[in-house]
Amino acid sequence: MQKIEKWRLEEFALVLKHLAELLSKGNNRDWATVFFHFHQEAQLIIAAQEFDLEQFKRLIINIKNCYSSRSSFMSLLSRHENEKDKIELNQELFKARTRLLKIMTELEGRSIEYIS
Repeated sequence: MQKIEKWRLEEFALVLKHLAELLSKGNNRDWATVFFHFHQEAQLIIAAQEFDLEQFKRLIINIKNCYSSRSSFMSLLSRHENEKDKIELNQELFKARTRLLKIMTELEGRSIEYIS
């Protein structure tokens, strides 16, 4: 039985928003727009009267495509002018990407329906 609590989806949406904000601060506006869009989709899933598992799975697949070797997202670095800020943003970006991947993996595991 699938077991995705609303608070987990809200955490997922917050991480997407945080990642979009980091990308924006690092002058990666195109990627920021992508992740703001993902955040909006997550918000729609949360706000729906009934949880749409298929819509959720499509969102996860789209986000995971950003983690593929063909995507520039994984090698993306901040383009901030201040060197100290650039280093801090890059560290935070790495942590946020890692956290998002971990949350998606957990959510995917909870979205599996087991038949007994």
